[in-house]
Amino acid sequence: MIAGAALMLSGLVVADSSYEFGLSETVSNPQRATVTDWLLEQQRKTPVAESSELPAQLYVDSQRRIGDTFKSSIPESLQERANSLKQNN
Repeated sequence: MIAGAALMLSGLVVADSSYEFGLSETVSNPQRATVTDWLLEQQRKTPVAESSELPAQLYVDSQRRIGDTFKSSIPESLQERANSLKQNN
């Protein structure tokens, strides 16, 4: 009887503490939503824009310029690069 009472009393003490027996932190101690979570949720709920923010031609031109940078060798110095640009103009 004393052992049973002690077992019940220890059960009450444990009931007030958090349980983390193999559970992730979010299951045992749920986290409150942050401002970032709220902003991301708002972004998810916002309808998709009909058109892109960038015009298609601007995107194509940007990609072409990026591709052109890989065609030339890496200059040894900035001065060398500046001189090569002057010669091309």
